[in-house]
Amino acid sequence: MQDYHNTKIIGFDLGHGETALTWVRADNQETTPQSLLINNRKSQITAIAHHPQGGIIIGEMACQLSDATVLEIAFKSRKFDNLSYQKTIKEFLNAIYQHLIDTNQIQSQDTNYFFVGCPSGWWIEEIQTYQQLLSETVLNTTVVKESRAALMHAKESGIFTIQELEKSVLVIDIGSSTTDYTLVKGMSDTPIDFGHDLGASLIEKEILKKTIEIHRNYREKRQNIIKLGKHLRNEEIWTLEEINKLETILKQSPIYRNRCELRCRKAKEEYFNYQNTYEENLVNVGSEDIQRKFKFSPLVNGKIMNAILNQPLPELDNKSWRDDFRSQLDVVKRKLDEQAIVPSAILLTGSASKMGFVLEICQKAFPNLPCKRDGEPELCIARGLARWGRVYIRTSGFMDEISQFLDDELTAIVGNHVPTFLDKLAVELANGLVEEVIKPCVKSWRNQEIKTLKALELEIENKAQIWLTGSDGNNKVTKCLLEWLTNIQEEVREKTDSICNKYGLPLGTFGSKTIDLGDHTGKVPTTISFDDLSGLSAFVGSLVGIIVGVVIAGLFHVFIFAGIIAPIIGIIAYFAGGTVVKETDIPGWIRKFVSDGRINDLARQKKPEFQQKIHETLTKDPTIAIKLGKSISEWLKETVQEQADRARLLIA
Repeated sequence: MQDYHNTKIIGFDLGHGETALTWVRADNQETTPQSLLINNRKSQITAIAHHPQGGIIIGEMACQLSDATVLEIAFKSRKFDNLSYQKTIKEFLNAIYQHLIDTNQIQSQDTNYFFVGCPSGWWIEEIQTYQQLLSETVLNTTVVKESRAALMHAKESGIFTIQELEKSVLVIDIGSSTTDYTLVKGMSDTPIDFGHDLGASLIEKEILKKTIEIHRNYREKRQNIIKLGKHLRNEEIWTLEEINKLETILKQSPIYRNRCELRCRKAKEEYFNYQNTYEENLVNVGSEDIQRKFKFSPLVNGKIMNAILNQPLPELDNKSWRDDFRSQLDVVKRKLDEQAIVPSAILLTGSASKMGFVLEICQKAFPNLPCKRDGEPELCIARGLARWGRVYIRTSGFMDEISQFLDDELTAIVGNHVPTFLDKLAVELANGLVEEVIKPCVKSWRNQEIKTLKALELEIENKAQIWLTGSDGNNKVTKCLLEWLTNIQEEVREKTDSICNKYGLPLGTFGSKTIDLGDHTGKVPTTISFDDLSGLSAFVGSLVGIIVGVVIAGLFHVFIFAGIIAPIIGIIAYFAGGTVVKETDIPGWIRKFVSDGRINDLARQKKPEFQQKIHETLTKDPTIAIKLGKSISEWLKETVQEQADRARLLIA
């Protein structure tokens, strides 16, 4: 086993609005994450400044510099192809790393692994690009979805039990730039996983606009929100000339605008931390000095905040922040209802989840669900990333062996069982096609619903293709597949259990699961989780395509004309001539020779022959078995990898 001494795992929540870092030792599974301090604080504003003498400054200190040449805030985004963005991210990451080294919070001679969060709505290509960008500055960097980190922390800190997590949890992560919704079911992300450009920074920007607007309205005697004269002295209220000058400065100077927005962020946070205190009173978070001419103090109380939250915003297609959040929850609820998914609980994360109305809206949208939130949501993701990283590192050898098994042995295991599958499949298809397609079609011809034998042959081919590609044929294939997988899974179980045992993991890590493919197939015990059925559906669809190609190719008329209709061919030929038998509309009195009893008897006699022809067709082309083995191996590989990934959370 690997020695994890002097290995430090660092959870790095690089957020759009705030940044926090925590750490744990890899050699101790019991310790809770401890904060790494930036400027002696557990979390910092995501900000970076360039100073002529001081160089690059980050966090709160960057915002306090009066003579900085550059001040960037809230810069995390998907603009990976933007060179300026790449430069800013790298400079910020390097400054964080150097600060940790300079303050002896980490040592360069130790092995340090960084696990950095990203929104759950990011695409896999974006995550890979982001990880590559980060790795160019700091080694040993891995990007993890923030929803997984939040759940890891929730589980480890006792917010949720394993039993609750194994059902389903809707994670709502409200950040500075986006709100992400992720349904995690059985510790696996499901299709309800998307982000929306609704961030708390929009509220801060509106506080800035509303503050200037309230000053202007006072001077223009249009006080429609608050009576500013009750809160400020006349000399503290800007004149119209001062307002115009301030607006010009903010428009021309991003540094001053950013400082004012940061002051507005502090006012927003103060308000929601002590909302009852500020229903009438204005929040006091100090002021921002603007060119020694203006003192900018954000105006926030209950009435102002309510106006801001109900203000239609062009960034939100003229919806208000509150209405847009509510409508997105409705979308999530509709998606869950469409898939008949009922979450067991809601987890609110992100510092913006402290806003009281967020909890109220969630409880109205999901009245029967418990809605839980960490006491320090601003640190939740960083702590979860550290916890996740520790499990990730400690199980890396385990995952390597699982991957090697999947790459080297699984295909051979599947290949050894392919002949058994084809034998069973031929039997099921012969039974299904004879009973559900051939016999009904022949009876329709006998009853003169189908005019000619040629038309009968075409009808059988069409009906057979519909049956094979429809739910009935799919269910036959799926039933065979599930029964077949129960044999394969025993070998998979033996191998994965031996790997689990080697690394001291519980053998229940790959314990019994159930396959549920709907009402028609029932449930079959297996070691492989089928919570996401898209892989199996794709495989079954591919297999049916193969079967259609080999079965339709001239098999049915051999059965029909060799048995059921052969006794009357001579009569037909006598009246119509042998060359045009298939094109003749045979009289009804002749068709009556083909009785139900004769159809059933000959179908029973010829079914084994038909089965043999299907089997021969499936097996004579070696590529079919190869394609079959490859397809099912790839699908099994994906499901085993997902379950191994889930094991990391369950064994933490």
